Amino acid sequence: MLERLVVTNLAILENIDISFKNGFTVLTGATGAGKSLVIDSLSLLLGSRASSELIRQGEEKATVKGYFSINNKRLESTLLNLDIPSSDGNVTIERIITGNKNIVKINGITVSLNDLNKVSKFLADIHNQFDVIKMLNPENYLDIVDGYSFDLIFPYKNSYIENLTKYRNAKDDYDMLIDKKKKIEESREFFEYQLKELKEINLKDGEIEDINNEISLLSNYDKIYSLSQEADEIIHSDFNDKLYDLVGVLSNISKLQNQYQSVSEKLKDYYYEIDDTIQQLSKDFKHLDYDPKRLDELQGRLSELSSLQKKYKKTIPELIDYINELESLVGEKNNIDIEINVKKQELDNCYQEVINKGNDLTTVRKKVAAIIEKEIIKNLKDLLLKVNFEIDFKKDEDVIFYEDGLDQIDFKIETNIGEGMKSLDKVISGGEASRIMLAFKAIFIKANKISTVIFDEIDTGVSGEAAESVAKKIYDISLSSQVIAITHLPQVASLSDHHILVKKEVKDGRTYTNISELNLNEKIMEIAHLISSGSITEKQIEYAKEMVLRSRNN
Repeated sequence: MLERLVVTNLAILENIDISFKNGFTVLTGATGAGKSLVIDSLSLLLGSRASSELIRQGEEKATVKGYFSINNKRLESTLLNLDIPSSDGNVTIERIITGNKNIVKINGITVSLNDLNKVSKFLADIHNQFDVIKMLNPENYLDIVDGYSFDLIFPYKNSYIENLTKYRNAKDDYDMLIDKKKKIEESREFFEYQLKELKEINLKDGEIEDINNEISLLSNYDKIYSLSQEADEIIHSDFNDKLYDLVGVLSNISKLQNQYQSVSEKLKDYYYEIDDTIQQLSKDFKHLDYDPKRLDELQGRLSELSSLQKKYKKTIPELIDYINELESLVGEKNNIDIEINVKKQELDNCYQEVINKGNDLTTVRKKVAAIIEKEIIKNLKDLLLKVNFEIDFKKDEDVIFYEDGLDQIDFKIETNIGEGMKSLDKVISGGEASRIMLAFKAIFIKANKISTVIFDEIDTGVSGEAAESVAKKIYDISLSSQVIAITHLPQVASLSDHHILVKKEVKDGRTYTNISELNLNEKIMEIAHLISSGSITEKQIEYAKEMVLRSRNN
């Protein structure tokens, strides 16, 4: 629960220090006195964004500090995960607002606003007129149902979302394969034509180099033939014999002098190598022949290969690789059909699993919805609204996978017996909306064990007996949770355990807000003021006293 609130230099809240107690506390005061600033301060503690415009004129910073006592295992676990020390069941939150930065501290440790929101959801909950608008928006109905029993519904909802993600991934993969197959079918004839053309040419790696060498040989045949004849004459001269004789002489010298042995061995190796080369050249020269047709064939083949390279903008090695790629593409249709069949089976399985998980989630939601319906009708009866209420699960003609389940729901209400159920957002008036929202808040606060509840003028638009029923309902909530409420209704204020008056005063040209807790007599006078539209009469004071005493006796 909230133990204490300390605010410094927040607009007209120059320096306030409020101690809060368990039970039901009301804040009353004239419009503009600073009640909303107190709520703004509490909102800052719970994670709302801060603006430097809130800093009091002439000051450099504003601070808001809240002291909470806690008894919540999930909160303690959250603090532990954030490396925030927990001090004997107490949590201190501080917001420091300056012109260029905002600082958030929990138990003295600087944290992010996101971390504050992780912690604050376990500390308190603020409800205002905006919640009425939110409640009347059908887009929020499912969140309201899920929020009633979060711990029960979350595992089913999470399982649905996980399977929906798997289904969508499988659907993306399947669609990609279908698109790939379409492209293959569109291109297959072209690929087959290219493959046929390239295969018929019978490409060989290094062929162009071989052709160029042979063309060079044939183109220079006369010169090569003349030179080969000259070489042949040299080969068949006594050159080889003299070289052989030289090897023999050096061999004899090496036997007499060791230092010439290595030279002799080298020369002997050279001799045999030269002899082998001479023998090969002799064979080549004997087979050297000129064929003009062969030259034409080679030049034609070279032209064919060059045209092919230009056409495909690839080299011969690249074209050979491309043939392999084309063979793969042409044969890929059969493979893609197999892949599609496998992926289709996976997709069907994923689809059915989403349906199953979605139906499980719907079943749990309907059970929770049935509890909510009974609780809402009971609470609305307490609030003098004799109505029927139901949560309608809509049926789509086709199954639609929504982000959070298969369900679309509507809150329906029958305000006049016999007129039939109608959508809540279409038929509710302002006063009815406030009471319906309070009924929802009552059951949600109880179900989620919220320790501190802050009501910001949620009783707007009600009066008379309806106001008394609202006051009793807020008081009922305070029996299990700490309640802090801003109100203009004497019926609500009279039922409070603690009454705080918020007053505005001007001193030395500056505006200040003063906060004071009222004793019994002061409380009676303030309630009389709420009853009065002007000057307070003795009759109004007596009525106020009667209201307070009656509330204490009840």
